[in-house]
Amino acid sequence: MKKNLFFIILILSVNTLCAQTYQNYSWKLEGIYGKILPHDQHVKELVSNPVTGAELSLEFQTMGEKSWHQFTGFPSVGVGAVWLNLGNPQKLGNAFALYPYINFPLIRTNLFNLSLKAGAGASYLTKTYYNTNKDSQGNTLPSLTGTNGAIGSALNVYFAGGGSLEIPIAKGFSLMAEYTWNHMSNGSAVAPNSGLNLLNGFVGVKYFPNYENYQSPTAHYVQKIPRKFSYEVIVSGGFRQLYYKDDKTFPIASVSFGVYRPLSNFYRMGLGVDAFYDGAYNGRTSFERTYITTDEFKNKIRVGVSWQHEILLGRFIAGFDFGLYLYDPLKNLSPYNDAKVGTLHKPLIYKYDIDKEDGWFYSRAALKYALNEHYFLSLGLKTHLQKAEFIEWGLGYVF
Repeated sequence: MKKNLFFIILILSVNTLCAQTYQNYSWKLEGIYGKILPHDQHVKELVSNPVTGAELSLEFQTMGEKSWHQFTGFPSVGVGAVWLNLGNPQKLGNAFALYPYINFPLIRTNLFNLSLKAGAGASYLTKTYYNTNKDSQGNTLPSLTGTNGAIGSALNVYFAGGGSLEIPIAKGFSLMAEYTWNHMSNGSAVAPNSGLNLLNGFVGVKYFPNYENYQSPTAHYVQKIPRKFSYEVIVSGGFRQLYYKDDKTFPIASVSFGVYRPLSNFYRMGLGVDAFYDGAYNGRTSFERTYITTDEFKNKIRVGVSWQHEILLGRFIAGFDFGLYLYDPLKNLSPYNDAKVGTLHKPLIYKYDIDKEDGWFYSRAALKYALNEHYFLSLGLKTHLQKAEFIEWGLGYVF
């Protein structure tokens, strides 16, 4: 998985940047000050001091070489290298990240530029559960208390999303200010995996080495995207861990069928049917979240419908899905203590506590890359609210 993750990120970086006008590049250096959001008890115990750090970025201005440049308002694209001191040297340590990103312009004036920033890549954390779970005598601690119970592996994904403000101050120089949400986790590939959610402020400077020859992008005629329906099927696989004390890895799989229609030249909406297989629910875990005592195939299957939103970026498509389970045997097998007492009969939509059960709602952050007219690669992160379930590595086909 680790090699595949870096390979996907490398493809994303190279393909996004290769088509740009290289003369219109800039360097950006920013200081970072922020905080970790205590979204569950394990993370709450780890939060100590503010997050500090720095980011160095190489950024390119799109000029219209691809039609999607103009459709999205001539965004800038870049690659950022991040260092973060997570505010707890003993349990959280430092984080390093490398990620490609894109800035979608919202407001452009002579006085300032305001844009929406989104990016995804890989991160490396120096502290995990497995190098913080010993006491002073070298004995393994009996629970997650006193350990880094939020992170199970050194290698993780890295997400960034927020706003970016640029204020020109001199020839070739601009002041920069950003405020972003950042996320690091491994998609439950290695437990424990609460993950880290951060809110970070950035302040720094941007420099255009070739400012004397800078050219502003200009609009020209490009053929619009046809407003017609398309149909896709994706078959995905992967693996996950359910509970750190089990020390077991289970296979996962999914099949998704979607119907899409572009509503603009850069956005399309779709409806999907998703079927999921999760081998973790075999009744042999010591994790008291779902009350399962037998190994039955029916408990490993879920089926849902999803409302899908996708941004069209040439060969790349980035999207987010919101799903509702139609078939979910696990909903009546959790919370653990309630299901153990007696049979539950929950409706399609019901009130639930995400710390005790998955619930009826699921979501997916997705990235697709077209290989040709029909085939594409797919990478998805399926979650239940803030809790990641697994990463899907898929191959898709467009009808």
